[in-house]
Amino acid sequence: MAKTKTQRNPWFWIPTLYFAEGLPYVIVMTLSVIMYKRLGISNTDIALYTSWLYLPWVIKPLWSPIVDLLKTKRFWIVIMQLVVGVGLAGVAFTIPVSNFFQYTLAFFWLLAFSSATHDIAADGFYMLGLSQGDQSFFVGIRSTFYRFAMLTGQGLLVIVAGALETATGLEPLEVNVTAQNIAVQEISFNPESYQQLHEAGDIYFVSEKEVKVPIGLVIKDQAADIKRRVDEWNINNNFYTSETPVATKDAGWWTRKVSAPLKETLKEKFNKETVDRSSEVGNLAIIPIQLSTKPEAGEEVVLNFGYEKGDASIKTGTDLSLCV
Repeated sequence: MAKTKTQRNPWFWIPTLYFAEGLPYVIVMTLSVIMYKRLGISNTDIALYTSWLYLPWVIKPLWSPIVDLLKTKRFWIVIMQLVVGVGLAGVAFTIPVSNFFQYTLAFFWLLAFSSATHDIAADGFYMLGLSQGDQSFFVGIRSTFYRFAMLTGQGLLVIVAGALETATGLEPLEVNVTAQNIAVQEISFNPESYQQLHEAGDIYFVSEKEVKVPIGLVIKDQAADIKRRVDEWNINNNFYTSETPVATKDAGWWTRKVSAPLKETLKEKFNKETVDRSSEVGNLAIIPIQLSTKPEAGEEVVLNFGYEKGDASIKTGTDLSLCV
């Protein structure tokens, strides 16, 4: 007597399968950008290199016949989920190394290709494992849990990462910036006058608690010169990196032959510069931020800027002076 093949209830595997399908995608496409920004990578490099991570999903029809012909859909699903786990572990373990940007990008590429392959196998398994009636019924269910994965990656994981960052990092430094109707004073940048702190004990950030910015205007060229000097000083002291790319002749093959020409082409085609004819701009202030003591040899201390509340016209960013 022939044995009848039992069919597992689709509710047992469709929600988890499509949740597992969406999570690597949102990690590669969204969380990678947030992570690199918090780790101090320039906007230029983030935009250029993370945009290439979408390529595996674009070209996945090229190797989908291999997934259809070799092994079973279940085999590919299990193997790709294991590879996704390896990729996530690789990203986590390579963040502390010196060349973390290159290594983590390589593991994100592994995540992208394994996730795209997982998509092929999962959709094929869905078509083979369900009748046409069940396929129509569960199409909304699978989309719902795929969206749950999007919300988890863009919301819950970011919240958890932010909480861990706050709990394990240095104490947050709050600076209250107010715009007041006071006399406009000449803005000077003299880093040599900043006090060098070498206190014993725990390391923490030190800065002014209250900063008053006059509401008057300053000459545009003067403001640009001050910002340039602050940027140069911070870059020369390795407090943050320049947005200017490495000279093409000193770069690697990929930069010289691919990324640099592509960047120039895109800039030429799509970068429409606007001309600001105003000779004056809003006022600004320099806020020196120091560490209470010098870090240990080889130790890096990351300072991320945030805006909590108040008038959005008061902006903060890397044009603030960091003094260590």
